[in-house]
Amino acid sequence: MLEFIPQILLICIGPAILMWALKDRKIGKVLSPVVMAYAVGIASVTFGLLPLNPLISKYFSELSIMLAIPLLLFSADILGWFRHARSTVLSFVFAIISAALSCIIAAYLFRDKIDLIWDYAAMLTGVYTGGTANMQAVGIAIGAPEDSFALINSVEIVCGGIYLLFLTSFAPLLFGKVLPAYESDGNTSEIDDDPVEIKKDWKSMVQATMLAIVILGVTLGLATALYGGLTNTTFIILSLTTLSVIASFSTKIRAFRGAFEVGDYLLLMFCVAVGMRSDFGNIVEQGGVLLAFTAISWLLSIGFHLILSLIFRIDRDTTLITSTAALYGPAFIGQIASVLKNRDVVFAGIATGLVGYAIGNYLGISMHYLLEKWLA
Repeated sequence: MLEFIPQILLICIGPAILMWALKDRKIGKVLSPVVMAYAVGIASVTFGLLPLNPLISKYFSELSIMLAIPLLLFSADILGWFRHARSTVLSFVFAIISAALSCIIAAYLFRDKIDLIWDYAAMLTGVYTGGTANMQAVGIAIGAPEDSFALINSVEIVCGGIYLLFLTSFAPLLFGKVLPAYESDGNTSEIDDDPVEIKKDWKSMVQATMLAIVILGVTLGLATALYGGLTNTTFIILSLTTLSVIASFSTKIRAFRGAFEVGDYLLLMFCVAVGMRSDFGNIVEQGGVLLAFTAISWLLSIGFHLILSLIFRIDRDTTLITSTAALYGPAFIGQIASVLKNRDVVFAGIATGLVGYAIGNYLGISMHYLLEKWLA
């Protein structure tokens, strides 16, 4: 067991080193800590940089995401989100509709080529609604096999990485040719500072973490009482998400200073651990069809969102920032807003990403049962 201590240290301390290394540096504006956390995990398994135990990666990724879910959702003002500009809410609804439609169509097209296609479609639906964190949560909920998760995670990283490069390069120019320009309403007072960059309050951070542990404990206790154990993972993830959303309605809980930062750090730990679970060698051996399935569903999701935005005259910046929130979560909002040279969309983008964390679990799990009943 001692030989795997470096692996544990890399998962636990690696994010802190990355955040320090990227802070206030030019490279940090190009490569976010999330990207680098994935890269560190992927490099460690691809190049054999240190001894790795797959079970350690699995347990750390699952535990970190189950603790991150409540901490991230504590900051979500679900009801307040609806008070954002009509175009923001409408564009994110379009992103959700596009995600569901794309996965249904792609699953139907590949129904005879990929076993358990509903598992993959469900996890991708989670990704397209709230990012990779939702993929893990949905995967746990539906009991997806470990090799299935590793494979879909690998191909999703490929497709997601390519689209991220597109977002930070040609997307603003191309989307700007067909979508209206962004018009500010002049109300930027609440977004002068990035809402994620808040002053650390260690007491508040500890309280938020303890509450997250309590919610996780209550969830596991309910699962044990109702099902005689922890085998019903669907109930666990849905209950954890629901209890966290309910907690977020409390203004006192939403006021926890630093809860989001703790959740964000756990999310980076998750990214390192998930990177260690990626297996790009298998993409060549058995993931070619899965890569095609993922690429098609990804393109359809983006295409449907663009078409709906075009029909309803949603502006370029709102479309791109809500697309980023849906596909990657709040972590990339600042980076894309910087590319767009539009600080106004930061607050709405982060709020939308937090809502996506909540919706993605429900939608992904629902997609699994819908497609299994239809295509099995």
